[in-house]
Amino acid sequence: MNMDEWKTPEFTVRPSDSFEKQALVQSLKNDTAVHRLFRTQSIPEEELNASPYMISRWRTSLEVCRGCQSLNTCRQKKTGYRMGISYDGLLQETLEACPYERERLKAESHLAQYTVSDLGPSFRTVSFETIPLDGESGDYVRTVLEVSSLYEAHQGAYIYGNMGTGKTYLCACAANRAAGEGHSTAFVHYPSFCERIAATSYSGEYRREADLLRAAWMLVIDDIGAEEVTGRNRQVLLSILDARMQSGKMTWFSGNGDLNTLQNHLRYSASGEDTAASDRIIERIRTLAKPVYLDGADRRSSAAG
Repeated sequence: MNMDEWKTPEFTVRPSDSFEKQALVQSLKNDTAVHRLFRTQSIPEEELNASPYMISRWRTSLEVCRGCQSLNTCRQKKTGYRMGISYDGLLQETLEACPYERERLKAESHLAQYTVSDLGPSFRTVSFETIPLDGESGDYVRTVLEVSSLYEAHQGAYIYGNMGTGKTYLCACAANRAAGEGHSTAFVHYPSFCERIAATSYSGEYRREADLLRAAWMLVIDDIGAEEVTGRNRQVLLSILDARMQSGKMTWFSGNGDLNTLQNHLRYSASGEDTAASDRIIERIRTLAKPVYLDGADRRSSAAG
């Protein structure tokens, strides 16, 4: 912005100031960024004489951002944040987000709707709308359209297929949409959840998480069938699915095997075989979700892993 586009503040230098301070004030009063700061925040010109060192620190922090093109190249002490100046009768230092950080915060604002989240960083902002379909097979495109339609109809999905085909990615797209629409959402990596059950079985802390999974408007149970089966795991899973089936809450799953494979997996644990428990769980999954097969190559080397 050109200096003559606004009325230039008449900064003055008091004779009583030290030579060092006078030189600093003189330097700052000729700085375009300082003029813009004083103009946009309606800071009185005498604040330059009163607090030149604060303003100089702000100017230095701003300079660190020069040439930055992303948060990955940020050189600030706290990534995405730099020193700011506020004035409400008193000049104060603040910590402000840079434009890249503000963009990131906006893109991730939906994450506040997650009551439970095992989402990895690469899945936190994915969406159906941004799935790169160029060069993909017709089968993959049809599957994406099918699962997107299932979400629009508020129906559940059991997405299965080989490792790396993008099952978790599609489930994350659905979960992020639910969260973006303001719905309470839970995304749980089922093997990790089972580990948390085992780790807190004595204290019973896992029950709080299980309650959140029952209550969420949308729940994704990711990678089911990859866990170590125990009687407690089956009991907790059955109670969650039972509650969601009774209340008609949207529930999505991802797994490597089809429902028959999952049924056989759930039948056996270290304590033996329990066909009845396995059958009850599969019955509820069939009620809650439509099976969708996802074919294709391993996409984990791309954005849709």
